Amino acid sequence: MTNCQSITQTLQTTLKAQRGFRHSRAAGFTLLEIIVAMSLTMLIIGIATVSISGVRAEDKLRRAAAMIETTARQNLLQALNSQQTVRMELSAGAFGSSDEFSGMLQVRRYGESAFRKPKRGEAWEFSPSGICEPIEVRISGPAGQIEIGFDPLTACAKRKSIQVKG
Repeated sequence: MTNCQSITQTLQTTLKAQRGFRHSRAAGFTLLEIIVAMSLTMLIIGIATVSISGVRAEDKLRRAAAMIETTARQNLLQALNSQQTVRMELSAGAFGSSDEFSGMLQVRRYGESAFRKPKRGEAWEFSPSGICEPIEVRISGPAGQIEIGFDPLTACAKRKSIQVKG
């Protein structure tokens, strides 16, 4: 019987050792599982970053378009209030959008078929009678492009196009 008892004790010791080993292995993660989890996390963070930067670029373009519209409207109101023609120089910072959206300014006047860079000294006139020259403005930059066509009676945007790159 001593032989049986020693075999039983050896079996019990072996089983306890195996159970302890299995228990500690089941409680942790393998290196492969950790790498997969980290890879998925990085992928989700990358997608979120790209989405947020696209939204920010579009928001920046919309603010620049609003600034352009506001500047045109203010010039028309100034012409009406002062009863004098207001001339706005057409240059890259003409619309006060240099902080919001720095880019290349192009114009297309009534009768022109394509956008072009403004000539030196070229201006947009607002009459004291409440009308302005019909004009279309395009600003292109690293974030995208804005095109706005202005109504000659109200100086409000009658056509607006915002294209975000990326």
